[in-house]
Amino acid sequence: MIEEKESIKEFNFLIPTQIIFKVKGLKELKSFKLGEKPFIVTGKNSSKKNGALEFVKECYPNGVVFDKVEENPSTETCNEANSICRKENCDWVICIGGGSPIDAGKCVAGLATNEGNCEDYFGRDLFKNVPLPILAIPTTAGTGSEVTPYAVITDKKNNMKKTVADTKIFPKVALIDPELTLTMNKNITLSTALDALSQCMEGIVSKKSTPITDILALEGCRIIRKWLPYVINNLDDVKGRSEIMYASLLSGIVIAHTGTTLVHALGYYYTLNYGIPHGIANALFLIPMFNRNENYLPDKVKLIFNALLNESVQEGKYRIGDNLRLFFEELGFSYKAKDWGVEESRLSEFAQNLSQDPYRFRNQYGEFSVQELENIFRESYLGK
Repeated sequence: MIEEKESIKEFNFLIPTQIIFKVKGLKELKSFKLGEKPFIVTGKNSSKKNGALEFVKECYPNGVVFDKVEENPSTETCNEANSICRKENCDWVICIGGGSPIDAGKCVAGLATNEGNCEDYFGRDLFKNVPLPILAIPTTAGTGSEVTPYAVITDKKNNMKKTVADTKIFPKVALIDPELTLTMNKNITLSTALDALSQCMEGIVSKKSTPITDILALEGCRIIRKWLPYVINNLDDVKGRSEIMYASLLSGIVIAHTGTTLVHALGYYYTLNYGIPHGIANALFLIPMFNRNENYLPDKVKLIFNALLNESVQEGKYRIGDNLRLFFEELGFSYKAKDWGVEESRLSEFAQNLSQDPYRFRNQYGEFSVQELENIFRESYLGK
C-alpha cells in the first residue's frame, strides 16, 4: 500500500482560458474577435447538424472553413489544415465540435506560427513561437478539450496516439453552450460522458493530483452518476445536458493539471485497432484498473466509491469495481471488451507493446509487469 500523506501538496494550478458556460451562449460569439480572419476547424457532422457552423460563418463571413477532421485526427489532417491556414493568412482559430476538431485546431494554431509538421511537436512545450489565438466551441460533452493544453493526434504510420502538450495552446476562450449537445444520439452521449467520468476518476489517482483537482473531479463523478442514466433516456432535456456538459468541463480542467493515467493508455489499443470510441475504450478498463488503484490508494478510491454510490451497495462489502459494474448495468453498457469486437488472441501483443512505452506510466501508481498488463487486458475482455 502506498502511504497517503495528509499534508497539503505544493502545486501549480493554471487555467488561462476564459470560460463562458451558458444555454444559448453561442449567440454571444460576435462578442469575441481574436483576430481579423479566422480559420474555422470542424468535423464532418456535429457542427453541421446543430447549426453551429452556419452561425459561425454568419458571424465571420471572411472565415476559412476546414471541415475534414475525422474522429481521432491524424497527423496528415493537421498538416493539411496548417497548409491551408498559412496560405489563407488566417490569424486566429475557431474550433467547433467534439474533442477531435478541437484537438486538431489547437495543433494547427501551433503549427501556423512554427516551422515543421505536426509530428515534430509530439512532446511537451516544443512550440517556440506563440500560437494563433484559439476560440473553442464544444458540441459534445466528454473530452473537456476546450480547457486543456493537449492535442491528441493519431500517428497512422506507427499506429499510435501521440500528444502535443504545450501550455501555449490553451484556448483563449471556451464558449460552452449545452444546447449544442442536443443533437447527440444516445450512443455518442454515453461514450463521451464515460470519457469525462474516466478523466475525473483518473485525475484523482494520478501522481499529479492536487487538492483543487480532487474537489473538481469528485464533483464531476457525482454529477455523472446522478444525471447520465437520466440523460441517455431524455436526450432533449436541456437541464440534464447542461449537467453533463458541466461535468465534462470539470474533467478537462482536472486533466489539464493531472494528465491521464494507465486507463487512457490501455484504451488507445482498442480505439486504434478496433475503432472503439474513445470514451467506451476507457470505460472498458475502469473496473480492472480501479480494483488495483483501490489497493494502491485506498483512501482516494474510497472517495470515488462514495461519489458513485448506488443505494444497493454497502461500503466494506463491495469493491469499487462492483460499484462501477452496477452503474454500467444501469446505463445498459456492456463492460466486456469481447462484446465490442476485441480479439482475445491479440491481448498479449497489446500488453507487450504497452510495456515498452514508459511515457504511458508516468502518472500511474504501482508496478506493472507485462504479465500484469496482460491480466488487465484479459479482465477487460471478460468484464471482470
